[in-house]
Amino acid sequence: MSDGRVHPSASAVGHGRVYQAQRDQYISEHHHHAPPPGDWMGPVPHSVRAPLTAEPATALRDRVELRARLLHSVAHGRGGPAQVLHGMAGCGKTALARHVFTRAVEHEGVVGFWVDASSAASLRSFMIGIAADRGASPPELEAAHAGRRPAADLAWDRLSRSAEPWLLVLDNADEPHLLQEGGWLRRSARGTVLVTTRDTAAEVWRDCDTHPVGVLPLTAAAQVLFDLAPDAGAPQDFERLARRLDRHPLALSLAGNHLRRQLLERWTVSDYLERLPEDPSELLDQASDPSEEHARARFSSTWQLSLDALDRQNLPEAVTLLRLLSCFAPQPATVPLALLAPARLDATALPDLDPPLTGARADAALRGLVATSLVSLLDVPGDRGRPPVRGLQAHGLLLDTVAGRMPAEVRDALVRSAAGLLEAAVPDAPDDQDLRLLAPHALALLRRSRGAEPLALVRRLRALYYERGQFTAALDLAVATAGFSRQRFGAEHGQALADAYETGRVQSALGLFAEAEGTLRAVLTAREALLGAEDPLTLDTVHALGIALYGLGRWAEDEQLLRRALDGRERVLGGSHPDTLDTRGRLAEAVGELGRWDEARSLARTTLESSETALGARHPNTVLSRLAHAWAVAGQERWEEAEPLARQTVRAAEEVFGPDHPRTLAACHLHATVLIRLRRWQEAEETLRHVIAARESMLGTEHSHTLSARTDLATVLTGSGRAAEATSVARAALDGYVRTLGRDHPRTERCRAVLRTAEEAS
Repeated sequence: MSDGRVHPSASAVGHGRVYQAQRDQYISEHHHHAPPPGDWMGPVPHSVRAPLTAEPATALRDRVELRARLLHSVAHGRGGPAQVLHGMAGCGKTALARHVFTRAVEHEGVVGFWVDASSAASLRSFMIGIAADRGASPPELEAAHAGRRPAADLAWDRLSRSAEPWLLVLDNADEPHLLQEGGWLRRSARGTVLVTTRDTAAEVWRDCDTHPVGVLPLTAAAQVLFDLAPDAGAPQDFERLARRLDRHPLALSLAGNHLRRQLLERWTVSDYLERLPEDPSELLDQASDPSEEHARARFSSTWQLSLDALDRQNLPEAVTLLRLLSCFAPQPATVPLALLAPARLDATALPDLDPPLTGARADAALRGLVATSLVSLLDVPGDRGRPPVRGLQAHGLLLDTVAGRMPAEVRDALVRSAAGLLEAAVPDAPDDQDLRLLAPHALALLRRSRGAEPLALVRRLRALYYERGQFTAALDLAVATAGFSRQRFGAEHGQALADAYETGRVQSALGLFAEAEGTLRAVLTAREALLGAEDPLTLDTVHALGIALYGLGRWAEDEQLLRRALDGRERVLGGSHPDTLDTRGRLAEAVGELGRWDEARSLARTTLESSETALGARHPNTVLSRLAHAWAVAGQERWEEAEPLARQTVRAAEEVFGPDHPRTLAACHLHATVLIRLRRWQEAEETLRHVIAARESMLGTEHSHTLSARTDLATVLTGSGRAAEATSVARAALDGYVRTLGRDHPRTERCRAVLRTAEEAS
């Protein structure tokens, strides 16, 4: 499954082990062919017809179309362009070449030649060996060896005269300039050339057919693990491990071999996953035999081969750039190229590191990483009306390995630099595209960091997501910040409590009300002890806990908490403070759910009037107050009066929050419920279907708000004479309510009643 390299000096005549000095494969049997006639015996390999790689331990998985294309080229495309397999280390280029080599020799009637193209010396030696195999005379071979005749000319002259068609594999041509400078890559009507390389962009490939070789699809990756250790787990376990290893073929092979070879302690896939550290290379390396420790490459060093090649090309800065990238998120996340603007790089500690990375040298370093397949460039589609964003990606195992083997002092400087770059890339008023591209890297940076530098940025992004109603993304950030600050500061520290509080708020917004209650009760207890009952932060927690209890249908408890929060906020913050007005509006909702609609309307109306006076008509709190007021009027069953209020609230919410914000959708949903009561079925159905689609996209199919809209849709369908469809919709909503809120929740009971009505009408 991986690249192989054997130096000619390691070869053995006859039967023997041939170990690899720089790669991760070896062959156990190596057969020689007769040396060239005559007395001359130059330093050529004893065989150029044997693949210098191990027989794969498993069947080659996936690559089906590419295999067929390459075999077709061998059979029918002789004299055509060279076929170049390119990709990052360990992705199976050599294994694929060996597969094609074996099938071609066995089934296509060709002679196969295998050349180690990793260095000028081995390339020259193997190609002279091919000339000898194809009948070059001892004087010709001696002249080529002594430099009196170009060795490439001799080899290609003999290949072109070959009586038999052939396939020539140039394996591990990771420094393509060697092929170009020596004239080793040519065409011949007698055969086909197949090249494996990590270099994706060399000039010498310009007239070749290039084929990227990347990680495996998930199903094929899991199959590789199963092939090696079929008794180690269930199918889903193999998929979990394949995902953790980012479907990297070499990593899969090493992990599977580890599971297969354990004698004293049998591991399952789950055991392996539990013991897999953040930098998995140490455990993966254990799959190699102790006797091979110094003779074959280990997983931890696979990437170093490419970096060594870049160093030889006078690009040592590539090491620092790759270390910087290891602070960010791996593929499929994309690092926008704008993040690495030269001026921004120069404003960090990167120019002071060893090797230094300056803005002037960053472009060359990046080109080197791209050329050696360590990173890849791509265009990420922009949001509607926006151009694509140029970015780069790197494999997760590569970044984990690089990060795990960095010196501590280097890591700290890099994390600070990465945090500064990310901070500079976030605009003052970021849009959804900015958040989508940058948030994964803020999370990754927090995971890599030992200091608190990225914490403020992640909190800022969390708040932005929450304000925009993108609660799923906000929860990821909230959980990360809460875990980080709890570990760094201690669970009772003010910062840790603040992050836990935000986590509870997001859980509640996502409909995870039971989880939110547990989170917020713990925060409330700690804040009361630390700050006192009247501290604004304590009152924030009381308010948020009340909202969670509202979602659980425990409206009397909600009312008690909100009255406590309201009394405290009026004393501490004043009656016109936005937080005070927010609590008063939420209290109106609790009172209404308890059936005291006149009181709810009075409370909502005075809150709206105060909010318009203190905050203005376009303030978010005013829009929410308007929504609470329209809802209370509808609760009084004053439908004709409620309809224009609800319609106006929708327009106001669209202007302030945007068309698909959860608060706007709440206003739309309220309007639809009023339209139902007015028997305006078509308008109600159109509105509800829009609300359902948007909520499913933003909140999920089983969020209580989504299920509530589906319940109302069932009512619409029943009212418009489509009872069978209504029954199906209501039954699905009821199942969702039972799973998420339980059989006895008031929302569940309401949905059950709607289902009964639909069934009776069927």
